[in-house]
Amino acid sequence: MPKELIFFRQSNKQMNIQNDIPIIVGTIAIISGIYKLLIEPSIDAKMANLETKGFLVIENSKSLLSDRITALDRKVDIHLENYSNYKEANLLHSNGLNEKITHTWNKTKELFVEERAERKEIQALIQRQHELKNRE
Repeated sequence: MPKELIFFRQSNKQMNIQNDIPIIVGTIAIISGIYKLLIEPSIDAKMANLETKGFLVIENSKSLLSDRITALDRKVDIHLENYSNYKEANLLHSNGLNEKITHTWNKTKELFVEERAERKEIQALIQRQHELKNRE
């Protein structure tokens, strides 16, 4: 093949590439324009929508959490009141038992004193009777 033909083919390819560059750049510009006009605003709108939904979810979570805390606080108050009443009832019962024990102990003490006195009287009586028998 002659050298002139080879050069012609190469220069022809270079010319086709040079003609195709504006078409490629134009296509990219058109695609980027379509993207800017159609797709990007919808993405911004979706992001704004997600942000508002996120804020709504946070607000709903706050209100649900607040309601839950209020309910738990009421339950704790009820349990504290029950505990206080239970403690008071046990204290009254314990004090009542202490009073009964003290009263019973005092009664027993009095009975022991009476019994000791009676025993001393009986011992004294037996001793007198024994002395009388020894004299006889």
